[in-house]
Amino acid sequence: MISVMKRISALLIIPAAVIAFLPISCNELEEYFHDPETESVTDVIRTSAVIGYTVSTAMSVMEGHDLPNVRIKTVCSGFPCVSVMLIRIDDSYPFPFSSNETGEIVVAGLWADEGTAILNLLMTDFNVHTKTFRLKNVHTIPVIRTFDGKIMAVFAGIDINLNEESDNLLEFNLATQEIESEFARLDEINPDDLYVAVEQNAWIIEIDQKETPENLWDDEFNITGGGQLVEVDDNATEVIQQGMIDVLIDQKCPANPVKGNALIRKVNIEDNKFPELGTAILEFHSNCSGMAEILIATGIYIGSNGKDVDLNLE
Repeated sequence: MISVMKRISALLIIPAAVIAFLPISCNELEEYFHDPETESVTDVIRTSAVIGYTVSTAMSVMEGHDLPNVRIKTVCSGFPCVSVMLIRIDDSYPFPFSSNETGEIVVAGLWADEGTAILNLLMTDFNVHTKTFRLKNVHTIPVIRTFDGKIMAVFAGIDINLNEESDNLLEFNLATQEIESEFARLDEINPDDLYVAVEQNAWIIEIDQKETPENLWDDEFNITGGGQLVEVDDNATEVIQQGMIDVLIDQKCPANPVKGNALIRKVNIEDNKFPELGTAILEFHSNCSGMAEILIATGIYIGSNGKDVDLNLE
């Protein structure tokens, strides 16, 4: 914890120095210091839940398990092959953080063997969304069954499509080098430090099927990795970086991850306004309250130390 404090203590100095030499009203101070924005963290959690559920389902079907909410449109008679399956989503077959959603996920898979694939996901009749986020499809996710029986999938921001559906998502036109490059992403190393994770620009999902591949509802999804969002316009530049370590989604808790830590780092520079610099470290708990505790907060988030924030995942 001491090393973490050393890394982020400098972030306290810059906002304080700026405010000390510039006139600022009480109302402006209240707006300047605020709780960390958690939308980018919850977007990754929702996306990971969709990918984890879909990957687990596809792997189970390819390994010969009969799941009643899955229809296979294109069957593999041998490997390598391309297979297309439809996964039904409704009240009987929901995925985490998706109450009252109804529709289908179309999965197109380029399978090297029954335990290794590159998957494209296309959502029809529904989409995963928040106030700021609307996921339509995800493409070229490398997947592998590991030696310990778990499943690993890797995705990054470039894999996420927030636009309308596209039929060509179901087509595989990858050259050999591109296929090798996709599978090489499975060699990503799980970091054990939030400050390493935040620079990784990749999210690693480890899926534990609890030795019951035919049961979709006891799976656990562990998320580690990091990425960033950058928004630039004529008057402002905003960068939000985020990282996660061992964030565990247990489907028995529909409100929040039940373990792990997340980091949020924000830099916002806007014309004629004070620069916004802040870092917050969150911890998820097993009490399924829908909340996360802010362990450390600096800069514009400094007033949030020790608070619980609502994740709004349900």
